[in-house]
Amino acid sequence: MNIAEAERRTGLSRANIRFYEKEGLLTPTRGENGYRDYTEDDVQTLRKIMLLRRLRLSVPDIRAIESGEKALPEAAAGQLDVLQGDIRESEQAYAMCRAICEDRAEWNGLDVDRYQSIVLPADDPREKDRIPPAGCPWRRFFARNVDAGLYGLLWSMLSQWVFRINPDNFIQFMAGLAWTVACGYVGWLLTFVFEPVLLHYWGTTPGKWIFGLSVRDEDGSKLSIRTAYARLWGVFGYGNCYALPFFDWYYNYKCYRACKEEELPWDLENGCSIVVREREVRWYRVALYLLVLVLRAAAGYGIDIHAKQPPNRGELTLEQFVENCNDYLKYNENLPPYVTADGTWDADMPTGGWTCALAAFADVSVETDEDGYVQSVTITADSQDGSLGSTERRTIFYAFAASYEKWSRLHADTMSDFIKDGWDYDAPDTKNVKEANLGGLKLRYEYEYSNTDTVNLYLNQPMPYHSVLTIEKE
Repeated sequence: MNIAEAERRTGLSRANIRFYEKEGLLTPTRGENGYRDYTEDDVQTLRKIMLLRRLRLSVPDIRAIESGEKALPEAAAGQLDVLQGDIRESEQAYAMCRAICEDRAEWNGLDVDRYQSIVLPADDPREKDRIPPAGCPWRRFFARNVDAGLYGLLWSMLSQWVFRINPDNFIQFMAGLAWTVACGYVGWLLTFVFEPVLLHYWGTTPGKWIFGLSVRDEDGSKLSIRTAYARLWGVFGYGNCYALPFFDWYYNYKCYRACKEEELPWDLENGCSIVVREREVRWYRVALYLLVLVLRAAAGYGIDIHAKQPPNRGELTLEQFVENCNDYLKYNENLPPYVTADGTWDADMPTGGWTCALAAFADVSVETDEDGYVQSVTITADSQDGSLGSTERRTIFYAFAASYEKWSRLHADTMSDFIKDGWDYDAPDTKNVKEANLGGLKLRYEYEYSNTDTVNLYLNQPMPYHSVLTIEKE
């Protein structure tokens, strides 16, 4: 039977049972899953312990009786004097209560000297038969927060760099909530991969190390891999309600309260305990925690910036340029690859949206040198419906300009401002031309409006228009 059944059969708490195990009064076996397996003999042993503790016999005396070092009648005879003293104390307390009632004593006139020799009976000694709690609930919470943040960074690298999943695409509420929940479960999966290994070989985790915590078994040794897994499963289930949204907050609160009174279930069931290096939190541990938060935020920003870099940098062949284009469409626009091998847009590619329609009027030409490296890219958009072709222009910038060896990602804002159309209401028929030199690249963007009678209210500018964007090496 498991420890829950042993609790039900004996009426003892889990903390009591684990205390008696630690004192060597019973030694349950372990099943293949690593959990303790209590037999009927173990239940009877616990019941015998309960009986003898009610007689005020000490735990060392019970251990001696169980091992045969001391006879039970001998121990019981020695306990008679103790119990006789308890009887006298009870009789005295009874007499005190009767005297107070008969004297109709009041607080202001209470004669302390008359009653001060009378004492109350001792408390039930079994209440002391508990493993003392490790406490420190906030340190344990923040330590796990540090570990979860580190695993979150690892998932960010995998999802953004390897699987090319852009979290910015999940901006809608329900999609964002689903993504957050999915990331939470992936974080737990990574926790199950790394934490048992860390506890087995190191005895702690990065978060626990920062706050001076470690985990040891009942012998003071580092946990086995199996025990570490079993403990972590308890944390996942008992402590976080299997990461179910909102329920995990309630379970965290329950564990916060329980942590002040006893060891938590996942430690009790697996014979583990949190070892606290010092009871008072040192200032440098708080400073180190804050430093980790700053570094984690900086690392997250760096992961995001790196993910937005094109896969091919420096001198580009036409094939690499096309790969960069399609990578941008997938990662930043959440679109399928509709740039063909010659650098033009595939108008027949179904995208499920309006973007593919731009391919009907966006003409892209790519020039290469004799070695096959891209030297310039030109995109011409001749719109008849007021569309701007901004997706195509951003794609070209990403695929060519942002990948050029002298180009810096820090020019992203300048790049965005450069391709932003402006409308001069004082001279609506003039051609607008912008030119710039950035990072060894020459940029030219010209656009004009051929009709001022129709105005796109959403864009607040006339339509339709004609534009040409050219990016070339200097």
